[in-house]
Amino acid sequence: MRWLGGLFLDAHGVLHVVTWTMPTPADAPFDAHHSPVFGNIRVASIVLALFCGVVLVAAGVGVLAHSGWWPQAAIVGAAGSIVLLLLTFTPWWLLALAIDIAIVVLSWRTLSR
Repeated sequence: MRWLGGLFLDAHGVLHVVTWTMPTPADAPFDAHHSPVFGNIRVASIVLALFCGVVLVAAGVGVLAHSGWWPQAAIVGAAGSIVLLLLTFTPWWLLALAIDIAIVVLSWRTLSR
């Protein structure tokens, strides 16, 4: 399970970087750089996605290395991801929000043990 959790966090972090740094295709059903509230936030969304991606990948490496600090990193990365998803909200993000909430809850439970 440790390998699965660590690799999942790594994949989730890489997916953030790929989703927000790649140009949005013209036929895409959503724009990852558009905020319903603030409009075009390309630079801010890329910076936040890079931050979340790096922290989530670090958390995944921490899980794989049996480090004690990985839950804190996972919480910070997932919380930043929640902010990013809410900032650029589209119904396509609902599964990603559920994943981030699960990461926060499970990491928090690990800290409580």
